[in-house]
Amino acid sequence: MKRSGLAAFMALLSLTHNAARADIIVDLPFPGEFEGDVVTTPATPPAPPAEDTTQTQTTTTPAAPTAPVQTEYKGELSITSMSRKSGGATYKIDLQRSAVLNRLELVVEVNKLKIHSASLITERGQQISVREFKDSRVLSTWESLASENLNLSDRVVSIELVGESYGGAANVRLRAIGATEVPRLTLQQVIEPVAATPAAPPAPTRPAPVQTQTSAPDTRPSAIAKGTKIVYSGSYVGTITQVLGGGKVRATLDGYSGTHDIDIRDIGTQTACLDGLCGGYDMLYSNSYSGVIKEVFSNRKARVVLDGYSGLHIVNLSEIAKSVDCHQNFCINRQAIYSNSYDATIKKLFTNGKAQVTLAGYSGMHIVSLSELASSIQCSRELCVGDSVMYNNTTKAKLLKVYSNGKVQVTIEGYSGTHMISISEISRPTRCLEGVCAGDSLMYDRTMEAKVIEVYNNRQALVTIEGYNGTHTVPISSLSKKITCASGICAGDQLMYDFTMKAKVIKVYSNGKALVMIEGYNGTHSVSLSSLTKAVTCSKGICAGDRIVYDRTYTGKVISVFGNGTAQVTLSGYSGTHNVSLNSLVKSK
Repeated sequence: MKRSGLAAFMALLSLTHNAARADIIVDLPFPGEFEGDVVTTPATPPAPPAEDTTQTQTTTTPAAPTAPVQTEYKGELSITSMSRKSGGATYKIDLQRSAVLNRLELVVEVNKLKIHSASLITERGQQISVREFKDSRVLSTWESLASENLNLSDRVVSIELVGESYGGAANVRLRAIGATEVPRLTLQQVIEPVAATPAAPPAPTRPAPVQTQTSAPDTRPSAIAKGTKIVYSGSYVGTITQVLGGGKVRATLDGYSGTHDIDIRDIGTQTACLDGLCGGYDMLYSNSYSGVIKEVFSNRKARVVLDGYSGLHIVNLSEIAKSVDCHQNFCINRQAIYSNSYDATIKKLFTNGKAQVTLAGYSGMHIVSLSELASSIQCSRELCVGDSVMYNNTTKAKLLKVYSNGKVQVTIEGYSGTHMISISEISRPTRCLEGVCAGDSLMYDRTMEAKVIEVYNNRQALVTIEGYNGTHTVPISSLSKKITCASGICAGDQLMYDFTMKAKVIKVYSNGKALVMIEGYNGTHSVSLSSLTKAVTCSKGICAGDRIVYDRTYTGKVISVFGNGTAQVTLSGYSGTHNVSLNSLVKSK
């Protein structure tokens, strides 16, 4: 008896627990509603992991010694009624403001779900796959997935999640953990081109009764004849078996037994073409369903076959757009880009501005607007597929694809994968620009020797610099050519630097600089040509070799005379040479 009472008590407790849990579920945010909060929990230092999983953490230290505190910035998004389509639908989730993410988590709240993939799109256009979300097992209700530390430094702008419901449409909660701020998530787009089966016309047990009334003049008397195919009441196809008086015909209706007497005002007769639409044309119905026109009728109805659906369907001609080979600068079997993100191949084009495409990485056909497509072209703004270019004035890149909307697909040196960027962010190589050519040996920043590897049309150059590893991107204006002579000064000249020191010119540059060796100093020095003075034979009556009196006191000998009014002399009783003004010298007799 006691055991029975205990079992009843436990059952009651279980029911109470489940009711409380149901209340919690009811209080969850509405589907698609953003949730964001900052969760601070005491963190116990974990054992050292096998691989580096360092996270950027905000740590606060209380006054009294306590365990470190780890701050997480958690943004959440609920996605309801996820697709049951085989292969899954793609859910594109935008961050209202780009952020650095530490982790990605997901929990299934209703039904079962399989995650096929998850990718992060960064500000640089790089697509990064989340390994733990790749081809997951089927998750049951309340089961979850979590990534390891993402180890990202780039800011993420969007998340692409491919998921497939099992058993029934699943609801999930996606959580993004930010490094420094709460990620604000918004479901932007669901790529799931699934067509619903058009409703079949209701099958009457018999045609509606026809009242005898005076018919309007028949504008096409020749079309009403025995054997003519008709559409009745906009929904039923049949054949005239007998033309009756009083504006009526007797006809059989496909799928229904017997004959039916009907008013000719309620029928349309088959015709080859109408409103530019003919039997046998490929077409698009209701902006969504591709198919083929089988028959056209004079009352602007058509009987069509829809791809992927059985049977024939009666539709209005006004809801049909015919297939064409080219439309609005697009043509079938050409490459394009969809929504600035997905490589596409155009399979069919329609006169209503729609296209049927395949998307790289996604199965099946998709109906999209031409306004969302950009065609693949060979060149734009003198930039062509295959060109080596400069991205963002800093990094070498290779041009893979060019699109008509000003976007290009590139690989970027030092980064994996391909990237979609604006053509305005790249510059093309050119042989020469502003007198600087690839292969030139020049002077960079007036002090360092450099060799030009490539020149770009945005006035940048890729160079190697003597004494530095690798290549460097520098403005063309910072480069100057080496020349033999300038301002009367040539390489090899023995000159006077700054009126006081002897110098030998090693190289002369077109930017008014020279590379010199200065007596008494190690190495070479870049100096202005205006600071150098050339030696002359005589000036102001004083010549090299003359015996002189300096400053009316010291006797000596002139070694060199310079054009700037100075001379280099030796003085009796003093070692070395001295640079003095010619005005301070008097020639000895």
